[in-house]
Amino acid sequence: MSGRRRGPSTTRQELLDAAREVFADRGDSATTREIAGKAGVDPAMIAHYFGSKGGLFDVVTSLSVDPADVVAPVLEASPDDAARELLTTLIGVWDSHSSMLAALLRTATRNKTLAAQMRTFILDRGIRPVVIRFSPDPSEVETRAALMATQVAGLVLARYVLRWEPIASAEPAWVVEHIAPAVQRYLIGPLE
Repeated sequence: MSGRRRGPSTTRQELLDAAREVFADRGDSATTREIAGKAGVDPAMIAHYFGSKGGLFDVVTSLSVDPADVVAPVLEASPDDAARELLTTLIGVWDSHSSMLAALLRTATRNKTLAAQMRTFILDRGIRPVVIRFSPDPSEVETRAALMATQVAGLVLARYVLRWEPIASAEPAWVVEHIAPAVQRYLIGPLE
């Protein structure tokens, strides 16, 4: 017997769960067939629930996190603890959104519009306010923010996309302990 399953429909949620996994692995190059196949539903259900694969990608990768809210507690830290606080906070958020983050990064490497949006989201709204707060020289804000972004982006890439060990499975405190000194140097250390 074929047709609609009995009981309340779980198709939308099954598509979301499958899409999170497939997009995390392949970015927006994933196909509707792959996603629907993983969910065990007809590919037409993607259009029914989300309008298109792009609509599904948008739902899967939407963040209910505002970078300003995330970094607000960091702005209250002492200058000597700022990098450690920033990384602890960011890793906490990233770990809870790792599949979405991986999907966004995989796609941003091929999509200039998304890359620009991520740059704004991470650099302008996340890192730059911290640098403005702690930088010893206001003329160095852009340089310090860009240098910090290299560490942050590299950490995200290594931990969530490339899954390099031991970074990928390390406890957050271990990661912070090893990465914070570089971020701290870029934040308040001397620039040559």
